[in-house]
Amino acid sequence: MKKLILFLAVFLFANPLFTINEYRNAVRLNPLDENPSLTLAAKWHAKYIYANNEITHIQRKYGRYFSGKTPADRAISCGYESRYVIENLSRGEKSYNESIKDLFGAIYHRFGFLNFNINEIGYYKLNDIYVYNMGNSFINRACKIKSDYKSGFAGLCRDKNKIIPKGVYYDQMKTNPQMVTWPYDGMKNTPAVFYEEIPDPLPEYGVCGYPVSISFNPYYYENKKISLISFELYKNGKKVEKTKIITYKNDVNRMLKKTQFVLFPLERLEYGAHYDVKADFIINGRMKSFEWGFDVEEKRIPVITVIGTNGKYFIKSNITYLIYFKPLNSNDRLSGLKYEYIKGLKINKIGYKDANTIYLNISGYPGKKLKITTKKRKIILVIKD
Repeated sequence: MKKLILFLAVFLFANPLFTINEYRNAVRLNPLDENPSLTLAAKWHAKYIYANNEITHIQRKYGRYFSGKTPADRAISCGYESRYVIENLSRGEKSYNESIKDLFGAIYHRFGFLNFNINEIGYYKLNDIYVYNMGNSFINRACKIKSDYKSGFAGLCRDKNKIIPKGVYYDQMKTNPQMVTWPYDGMKNTPAVFYEEIPDPLPEYGVCGYPVSISFNPYYYENKKISLISFELYKNGKKVEKTKIITYKNDVNRMLKKTQFVLFPLERLEYGAHYDVKADFIINGRMKSFEWGFDVEEKRIPVITVIGTNGKYFIKSNITYLIYFKPLNSNDRLSGLKYEYIKGLKINKIGYKDANTIYLNISGYPGKKLKITTKKRKIILVIKD
């Protein structure tokens, strides 16, 4: 029995559908079911990415494993009847869980996973490539049956002229909450940092804090006038001054909708800190205010923060540390990592944790030194008693 329970726990933890539904459930969104046509479309796109070494949502017709130009085209070619398809993808992570976690930090992809109008998904992993295709079973079913509706939405089916009734289009939306925030109220272990996504919502910044988002359900708010008055972040009661707010009006990629709002902290969030969010809107002439809070993940291993271009730091032998190099500017990333030491010191492990952080574990007698240099930094680590 213990083996069965352990196997089930490991399976659920490794299952991307379980993880995505766990995230959606946390904000009271409907769960997703797996659809084989969407899974097949995800598989062929993963093969295309791998064979052509292109991280893209748009395939070239003469690329290897071409299965359709757009996510909708690929789904149609794999037997899906609806063109209402949303695609997320990532590359470089070690697991589905890492991929999903990273995509929830990437704002456009986050809104994909938290879409109010999806209820099914297909996914596929090829080496370190992860592809997720999401759709709506109500729309897909309506595209299959013969009908002759005169009013509704066109362009949603294999036959682009086919009309889908508005009621079908909104069936899933109306079961979901009126608003979703991420991080959600009471969220624990919120990541501290966001880097980049493609397309990049903050091209002028290479690194910033984990973005905070608000999205209103289009079923309730699509035809309402929504004006953002203020959107503020507080750390332990003190306002975080360095932030940037992005809406559909100033989104450089024109991907945000009128119902989506994002606040980017321009510096990474503090590990273990509590943050509160306050947002004020005028909706159809009436003021609406929202407040919620979340906690940033704690690091269970010690962190050394390097400020400036050089310094000396004391560490203990055989203890793993994170060395965080605070960015010198908005696009600062570590590069050219080198290290020097003399006999009597041993490097047990060293490598990149993220674009501004390395991890290391060294052993040796007290007083032994490790010199670390990057393109812009130079520090010395000294083993202490």
